[in-house]
Amino acid sequence: MSLSIFLLTGLSTSSFFLANFLTSVIEKNEHTITQLNFAIAQENEAALLYAWKQSKQGSQNWQILAKQLSKNNGEIAYLLADYYLNKAYLGKKFSSQPEQAILWYQQAIRLNYPKASVALAQLYFQRGNVVAAQNILSELQVMEFSQYQGDDVAITAIILTIKIAISIGDVEFAKSLLIKFSSLLQADEIGASLLSAVEKYQVFPSIGGTNLKLDNNSVTCPYSIQIFATNLLHLAQVERLVMHFKDQPLNDLVCFSPVRYIPMSTLSCSTVLQSATLCDETKLDEVADSVATRYIGIMLPEGGANVHFGMLYFDAQDSIDVVEHEISHLLGFVDEYPLVKGHVKCRASQQQVFAQNIAVLQNGYQGERSVVRAKILKQLAWAEQIKKSTPILHVKDESLQNNQYWQLGTPEQFEQEVGLFRSQTCDNNSAKQQSTFNAFKPLSARTKLQYDGLNFPKQYIALLNKKSSQFLMPSFHYNIALAYYQQNKLKQANYWLEQAASWENDYGRRKKVRQGSF
Repeated sequence: MSLSIFLLTGLSTSSFFLANFLTSVIEKNEHTITQLNFAIAQENEAALLYAWKQSKQGSQNWQILAKQLSKNNGEIAYLLADYYLNKAYLGKKFSSQPEQAILWYQQAIRLNYPKASVALAQLYFQRGNVVAAQNILSELQVMEFSQYQGDDVAITAIILTIKIAISIGDVEFAKSLLIKFSSLLQADEIGASLLSAVEKYQVFPSIGGTNLKLDNNSVTCPYSIQIFATNLLHLAQVERLVMHFKDQPLNDLVCFSPVRYIPMSTLSCSTVLQSATLCDETKLDEVADSVATRYIGIMLPEGGANVHFGMLYFDAQDSIDVVEHEISHLLGFVDEYPLVKGHVKCRASQQQVFAQNIAVLQNGYQGERSVVRAKILKQLAWAEQIKKSTPILHVKDESLQNNQYWQLGTPEQFEQEVGLFRSQTCDNNSAKQQSTFNAFKPLSARTKLQYDGLNFPKQYIALLNKKSSQFLMPSFHYNIALAYYQQNKLKQANYWLEQAASWENDYGRRKKVRQGSF
């Protein structure tokens, strides 16, 4: 090693140990640039730390120095992880996984920096990896209250442990933690916010909420929905969706009860990517007496959005457009894109009107035009919206005109009118079936029933105002009845059918519900 560095200091080589000297002068900020550069080249930690603090955060030099320091400094490894995580969140999309953040959090954990453990657990929890989050938190042993007075890391760990317990439906464990650490949580801003959310969403009714015992008379809106979610993050997300619903065309017709929590363990749901969510709906009898709405909606962490009689299922990735589309199914609207092959509504031409916007009818008719027209109009929910001057039949074959053969459908020149236009609803039928009958809709233009991002037509809103209950789905109680019936529990099935029937004002609909004919 060259002696020039020693000569620069004016000291003999035997008067000190070089590394200790460099560390000392750098920490006292008494070093020269030459000494600093030499110390950095020797990877002296004091020099690296000094240079790192002088670097602009996020710069290439800052990152390089932070990585060097993170070999032995847990706090800097944590800060480096935070930098990469924030960088990932600030992107246009959170599409690139923050693997570098995870790597440096893990390094900080190896260096026994507890704050990194909580941060990584939070990251895993946000990404849906609950097991990984639980494993990290278990190593912190957050149960020992005496260790955590005034410890921000511990308070954060306790809060996250409670949130995880709520999200997996371990309500009793979450409740025990909340009671045990209540004074600690009340003294912390985030903890107090957690306590407020727990009460607001009735996570633990006996701790602050109330077990609602409501009857149908408390509901003033005919299209009423109670939406549940399974964790605190999604409960807040549902609230935002409900707020955005005020800007949707259906807002004046649909009302929501305050969003509430339901444990994931209660639902017993099966979710498969790109498939409709399937849950054990007998489980709903545990909350039914506290629900004062006709329908129930549930936001799940994942699963395909769908409506099953009086139940609406959607997931945390679904937009307000998807939610409105699904709610329209509760109100009697059918998809205008192709239904699954073999769908019950596409097996044959309809025997009676079944939807606000779709009719499944024969393609061809024979007879006096006015008589045939009158017959067809009786099969359409939107018949009153069709002008007398708008044709719904046209000549099937010019050579057969005198024989009175008619093709069903409104001609192109009337496409701006309400009429009878081919819908894609039954396009998954066989060619033979499609030659016999097809699905028809009121408008030639595409609507929200075909693409979520499109508008909900004013003509469809008018249908809801005109015939408010004719095509509604039965109440969610019908779902419970059906689920019990499928388990051959007839006593319970009949009880819930009666509950569903009590929501119907029309005698015919009450009879249909009691017979389980929906």
